[in-house]
Amino acid sequence: MKPVKSLDWQWYGTGAAIVDIADSVTEYAINCDTPNGRMKVFHLFPGIDYALTTFEAATCDYRKHSAPDVIEIAYCKSGRFECEYKSGYFTYIGEGDCAVGILEAQTEKPYFPLGYYTGCTLIIDLKKAGKVFQTGIACMSFDLPAMLKKLCPDNRCAVFKTPDILLRVFTELYNTSQSLCYSPDETKAYLQLKVLELLFLLQHYESQEQAAEHVCFSCAYIKKIKAIKADITENRNGKLRLKGLSQKYGISLTMMKDCFKAVYGKPIHAFQKEYKMQKAAQLLRDTAQSITDIAALTGYENPNKFSSAFKTMFGCPPREYRQQAICN
Repeated sequence: MKPVKSLDWQWYGTGAAIVDIADSVTEYAINCDTPNGRMKVFHLFPGIDYALTTFEAATCDYRKHSAPDVIEIAYCKSGRFECEYKSGYFTYIGEGDCAVGILEAQTEKPYFPLGYYTGCTLIIDLKKAGKVFQTGIACMSFDLPAMLKKLCPDNRCAVFKTPDILLRVFTELYNTSQSLCYSPDETKAYLQLKVLELLFLLQHYESQEQAAEHVCFSCAYIKKIKAIKADITENRNGKLRLKGLSQKYGISLTMMKDCFKAVYGKPIHAFQKEYKMQKAAQLLRDTAQSITDIAALTGYENPNKFSSAFKTMFGCPPREYRQQAICN
C-alpha cells in the first residue's frame, strides 16, 4: 500500500520527538512533565491523519501557533483535557465528549486536571485534503468548511457529548488502532473506511440539543479552583468542609461547586473520594505498606469501610487487588 506523507509534525507539539516510524504510521513522544505522553499517528489520506493519544501527565508542550486551515475532531475516551486559548477562553473535554474546531494557538500548556487522558483525534489539513474532500467513491465527497461552520457556528471549538451513532465509530477507530490482530495494511484500510464513515455522519449530523452547556469562567476563578484541588489532594486524611474552602479562597459556595465540576468533571466530594481510591491503588501496587496503614493515609479510620469503598470502585477488595498487581 502506498505510504501517505505525514502532516506537519509540529502540530503534534514543538517538543515532539519521533520514537518509531513505518510506512504510514509515526509514533511521537510528546514533551510532558512526565515521560508518559504518546501519540500514534496513522497517515490515512493526503492531508488527513488519525492519532491515538495517551497521556499520564499534568501538562504537556503542545502547539503554540494557530493553523486556521486545519480541522481537529477529537474524542475523549477517559480523563480530562483543558486548553486556554489566546482568544481568551478555556475548553474542557471530558470522558465521552467530542470536540470539533480549528487548530488554535494556546496561551498556556495544555493541562490534564485528572492527571491522565486517552482518546483519538482526526486532523485534516484543508490545503492538502482539499476544501471539498473527494473520496474517490461515487456520490461521496465532503464539504469540510461547511461541516465546520455547521458544527461550530460561533467559530469556537464546539464540545458536546458524543451521540451513540458517533460513539460507535470512535470506539471502533480506537480499538482497531490499538489492536495487533491485523496486518499494517489491513489496519490502515479499516481505519480509512471508519474515517470516511465518521465524516459522512458528521456531515449529516444535526444537533438535537446534544451539545453540553459549557459555562465560561474567568481565569481568576479557574486559578482558585486549582488551588482548592491542590488543597484537597494534599490533605487526604482531613475532613472536607466545603464552606471552609469557599471562605478560605474567597469564592461563593455555589460558584465553587459549579466551577470545580466544570474543570474536573465531577462534584468535589466525588472527586476527593475517587482521588483517595486511586492513591490507595497506587500504594497497593507500588509499596508493601499494610492495608490498615493505607486506609489511614487515605482518611479512613475503619479499614473495613476503606475495603468496602475500594471494592465499590475497583470491583475487588484491596488484598485481592494487590495480589493481582503482583501477578501482573
